[in-house]
Amino acid sequence: MPLRVSDYMTPEVVVVSPKDTLARARNLMLHHNISRLVVVDKSNYPVGMLTESDMAMVIWRESGKSSSRPIDLILVEEVMSSPVKVIGPRTFLKNAAQVMVKNGFSSLPVIRGGELIGIITKTDITRAYAENYTGLLKVKDIMSSPVITVNPMHSIYRVGKLMNEYNISRIVVVEGLKPVGVVTETDLTYLTINRKPRKIIYGDAFSNRTARRSYKFLRAPIVADVMSPNPITIGLEEDSSKAASIMIENGISGLPVTTPENILKGIITKTDIVRAISTLKAR
Repeated sequence: MPLRVSDYMTPEVVVVSPKDTLARARNLMLHHNISRLVVVDKSNYPVGMLTESDMAMVIWRESGKSSSRPIDLILVEEVMSSPVKVIGPRTFLKNAAQVMVKNGFSSLPVIRGGELIGIITKTDITRAYAENYTGLLKVKDIMSSPVITVNPMHSIYRVGKLMNEYNISRIVVVEGLKPVGVVTETDLTYLTINRKPRKIIYGDAFSNRTARRSYKFLRAPIVADVMSPNPITIGLEEDSSKAASIMIENGISGLPVTTPENILKGIITKTDIVRAISTLKAR
């Protein structure tokens, strides 16, 4: 029988109210090690979704204002995506993937009889792909290319700008043509924007003597400060189900795709996996 949503959905759903603050939402994400929350009304029916992406964008917007608000003064309803599409547990997994791809969603609340009973995410669908779609497509068949990249010395503000411009959640860091790291929205979401200033001693430019006074300055954070180094990569000719397995096993959402010489050629993400399931014959 073809796979259904109920075969791979997550039954435990962490929820928030529209009137909760982003500070509470952030703490729930950290406590439960999740990247999204279902926003429910007083009857526990889904009215929105709140993701790390949503939080990352509002943090970046607020950080650029002269009078930025802390996240304990920003309400979930100001940031959440709404309205939300829901799906039933007996829906075929392929059809759920098609809804995600068509609408650009990364998850769908699952309801039965008007009651929230679970959530199906790109991670759940990627797990299904790893377990049921071996031998159908190679990595090169479904990867995304060309890849949006940055240099380790770029500002993290450039990373945020690129993520927003291209609607992506990760950027590969390269030196030359070789991947040396990855920066994700998670890295940016939980980065402390107001870093403590470091003290430096200015030397006397004319006498080689060290000035007696020290000054504070704010070091603008760069990509090298926040990236995850030495990313796991995968080859062009590998089975795409292997890529899905690596993502699940390591708790990551994308892999740089490289040649045997470690030259970056593309990236394969959970979104690519979901897109593949949406087009393949149901299993």
